[in-house]
Amino acid sequence: MTTARFPLLLSAGLLLSLSGCGGDRGAGATSGSETGTASGDGDGDGDGDGDGGSNSNSGDGDGDSGDGDGDGEPGDGDGEPGDGDGDPSTCGDGVLDDGEECDEGPENGDTGACLSDCKINICGDGFEGPEEGCDDNNNVDGDGCSATCMLENLDAEVIMCGNKVYECGDAIDNDEDGKVDLADPECISPCDDDESTFKTNLPGQNNDCKGDCYFDSNSGGGDDHCEWNLKCDPENPGADIGCEYDPNFAMCDLEMPQSCLDFCTPLVPNGCDCFGCCEVDGQFVYLGGGECSLDNLDACDSCTFFDNCNNPCEPEECELCFGQDPDDLPEGCEEPSCPEGVAPCLNIDDCQEGEFCQTGCCVGIDPA
Repeated sequence: MTTARFPLLLSAGLLLSLSGCGGDRGAGATSGSETGTASGDGDGDGDGDGDGGSNSNSGDGDGDSGDGDGDGEPGDGDGEPGDGDGDPSTCGDGVLDDGEECDEGPENGDTGACLSDCKINICGDGFEGPEEGCDDNNNVDGDGCSATCMLENLDAEVIMCGNKVYECGDAIDNDEDGKVDLADPECISPCDDDESTFKTNLPGQNNDCKGDCYFDSNSGGGDDHCEWNLKCDPENPGADIGCEYDPNFAMCDLEMPQSCLDFCTPLVPNGCDCFGCCEVDGQFVYLGGGECSLDNLDACDSCTFFDNCNNPCEPEECELCFGQDPDDLPEGCEEPSCPEGVAPCLNIDDCQEGEFCQTGCCVGIDPA
């Protein structure tokens, strides 16, 4: 009998020993092969320390795997992902939060007033801001970029656009077609950063379906009270950028406010509307589309001339039209005609400092 009872006593002792190994693990403990998968009962305060557990997922309150609540799920103890206080990182949502110097939402970026990490873009940080002509990561004069981030030692031929120099004013034949800057018909103004096509490549252009005055220095900025949507044009110039014509799109029958007309109309070349639709060789083309250029009109998207904000060309009045040069003046016209108070010109040398020659008339540089 004694021999028969020994295995039973040994088994009972082994079970008691295994039970004792659990120690004071708490209610959420598991045993055997499940140990370490979701241990810890949590204290709900988001610090991820719980009451114990050898869990590889034990939390630290930063929203990563494990949060000390014993469920093995991401979080911070309050049921929401976050950083221990229940608030996820929000840089880029357009709301100024604690720890952010600025937040302009989708406008944040390396060339914006607010950087992508929600720090203010300042002179000397290596990021060229909207009001800076340069930024070489220092505040030293004499190295081509001044201590206040203005360009230095520029060639006399360079044409400034505010504080900046763009392709159509840098005195370089960027597209190697033998025509430099404003002698190139694809250069709409010195505030044009694409010498090879009619696109300006200025900040804001074609970021979305909305457009504003096409001929100022910040196409797409929306601060000139002019606003048009490509979805409203039945010629469908926005098809390639996700802005297909929508016959049911609201707010298409717009009258531009007087503030828009006063600002934009004087900048519009003869034969164009305020939003970059121009008549070239008898067809209306959208300047902001594709590889549209004077030598490649087949690459241009068609567009509808906007009736409420434009500057039609009148050759019979000796006006030069968009895409033309002085040799295209009608017979009998000695010089281009211009609005009252605006000087006619054949090239930029005929204009005063701070002006350039556009469709035969001197207009101001960087009026925005």
